[in-house]
Amino acid sequence: MTLIIDPFFMKLCKKPLASLITFLLVFTCCTSSVLAFSDVPSSHKNYEAITYLSDRGVLNGYEDGTFKPENAVNRAEALKIIIVPLYETLQDPTENPFPDVSPDLWFAKYVQKAKERGIVSGDGVTGNFEGSRTVNLVEYLKILLLAYQINLDNYQNPTEVIFNDVQDLNQWFIPYLYYAATTNIIHADNANNIYPADPLTRGEVSEITYRLLINIQGGETQLYLSMAEAEMIKTLQYLNADNITGAEGSADKSLEYTQNALTISPDEPLVQAAHKIAQAFDHLVIGYKEGKNENYTAAEDNASQAWTLANDAALTDDSVTSLANSIKDIAHDMAESARQSQ
Repeated sequence: MTLIIDPFFMKLCKKPLASLITFLLVFTCCTSSVLAFSDVPSSHKNYEAITYLSDRGVLNGYEDGTFKPENAVNRAEALKIIIVPLYETLQDPTENPFPDVSPDLWFAKYVQKAKERGIVSGDGVTGNFEGSRTVNLVEYLKILLLAYQINLDNYQNPTEVIFNDVQDLNQWFIPYLYYAATTNIIHADNANNIYPADPLTRGEVSEITYRLLINIQGGETQLYLSMAEAEMIKTLQYLNADNITGAEGSADKSLEYTQNALTISPDEPLVQAAHKIAQAFDHLVIGYKEGKNENYTAAEDNASQAWTLANDAALTDDSVTSLANSIKDIAHDMAESARQSQ
């Protein structure tokens, strides 16, 4: 009799993914308790990011009180979002930064500063900035990471394809994309696609910027937590694809990263909870593997350990309760399936 576990992991991949993506960010998350925009309720997927940036004057809404998170973002708007948090004051340019950017344009000062810093350049043919053109994912990541002087030395020559729609690892944007993926600034959809050339929305730009700022603000501890979170997401994707080897590798990395965070901040409850969550994930992977190999007693034992660790995580820091409950549900179902298969 074969242990039926795959549907349980598919449920884990889909239902709690939003919680998985955000639960570690609570460590340094600061948001307003008041709705900033009428079309961005607290249940909106980008609520925390939009509120955080709005509170700091990085983002503005429209006169009717809306934010319009699904609207596309152009290059001029994107540059403002990136430049504003970096400089308290900016000087208006006295001459055109680019042929199509006159000093009287609202975004001229942001373009001028970005040009001075070597963050943006003009079109290779016309020399124009093209501020009205929509910005796509990889363009935005490049400008953002250059502006914050992120060290990309470790991301120059990756050998592993991590997105289904990015198979060519020699493309110019690979270092920016891989840094963002590794540190949980971006993540693929359920089909493991990232859509590098698609225009970004106001909500997506908010989320990407927010995640980078949170990583920077939280220092090394937050960076390790974000990297662990990215590996947890990969673990789920591997399990959903029945790739046990990949899941084991990502679960191990997640454990390593949360242990590093715990070494730096041993008394922080969320860090302690994150490590327990990573341990629970590891036991789920082991239990899944044992079940596939028809070692049902071992599968049940690992499921039980995963349940206990997830429960302990929720007791340690209640901000991970939703995720912990999802893991407990999966662990319970795995244990029941293992018992029935013996």
